[in-house]
Amino acid sequence: MVQGAEWPKDALRFSGSVGQGASLVVAVKDLPLVHTTQLLPLDASGDLVRPGDFNAQAEQVLDNLAKTLAAAGSSLSNTVKLNAYVKTMEGASNLDAILAKRFSGAHKPAVTCVISELQKPDALVAIDAIALAAASARDVRWLQTPEVYTDKGISTAAVLPAGPKIYISGMADTNALPQATTKTLDKLISALVQLKGEKADIVQLKAFLEPMTDAGVVRNEIVKFFDGKAPPLVLVEWRSPRPNPPIEIELIAMAKGNLQQEPESVTFLTPPGTTSTKVFSRVARVNHGTLLYFSGFYSQKPRDGASQSRDIFEELRKMATANGSDLEHLVKATYYVSDDQASKGLNDVRPEFLNPQRPPAASKVMVRGVGLADRTVLVDMIAVTK
Repeated sequence: MVQGAEWPKDALRFSGSVGQGASLVVAVKDLPLVHTTQLLPLDASGDLVRPGDFNAQAEQVLDNLAKTLAAAGSSLSNTVKLNAYVKTMEGASNLDAILAKRFSGAHKPAVTCVISELQKPDALVAIDAIALAAASARDVRWLQTPEVYTDKGISTAAVLPAGPKIYISGMADTNALPQATTKTLDKLISALVQLKGEKADIVQLKAFLEPMTDAGVVRNEIVKFFDGKAPPLVLVEWRSPRPNPPIEIELIAMAKGNLQQEPESVTFLTPPGTTSTKVFSRVARVNHGTLLYFSGFYSQKPRDGASQSRDIFEELRKMATANGSDLEHLVKATYYVSDDQASKGLNDVRPEFLNPQRPPAASKVMVRGVGLADRTVLVDMIAVTK
């Protein structure tokens, strides 16, 4: 823990292990959290370090993360969740050993890793993170870390105060990418306003786009939308051939109001002008309780998409129950699939496990790979205790 931070001794609980560098689940009490932007292997001038050297680039990303967290009053040892994006399966295989060196103590984050093209063509790895933040402010704070390069107008990190939180499922638009980006942001902000929120309450945007070579277009539109200063941003390449939308964006934000007396720790909402379905809610609002961040779930065996998905949900049910939650208290899901058969199998299986009145906020994304050989489904999940 960071020296001087006034956190309870049981603020974080790390359970189980995934390889040497990650926990199966990290439980986090209702405390301030820092959400970072997607950090790349860039030096302070914005130059890519060591092209072709995955290990050196991963070390640079973790150095950048350490500096970003320090600026928010946190540290690597307080990291709750890492989302890693690597260019090759070989990189995914190497990542655990590198994380094990940085997270050598009992405190290891939950980790999810997918294969994706990155914002810089020669970058091999990028990471965004969530960690405890030593802050007591009542409002969201967007931060800029001078020692860490980010594109102009994109915040390096944001601090989410303790209290209720909002997760809004991915929204999309079918126009050309620049207009689709702006229209999608309009939809998200409209939903947030219906929930008594505003732009300044957002702590992270995650955008799925194709191709990644158009990342600059998306960044420019987002910065313009936020009048020159945007919240932390994560970009992931997805497969979305026309006439599908070129972009989908989801967000995390602070929720307004005292919701400690709400009977449920999580409430599922459909703001006016939006839709939910039997397998995802448009909005999941965490009212109170302990958040559970899971490492990415894979099937134990390389099987068809439906069987992998069924294995994953069975394991998720066990893990949620063991940590004081259940499948009706899932908050946010990101479903990664790498082919059409896996996508269909996941669609077929979700109704078997999810209460149609209480499905999590979610995005489903087709990517080049889910980070483990011979698997085509990966489930990244956040839950809350009952």
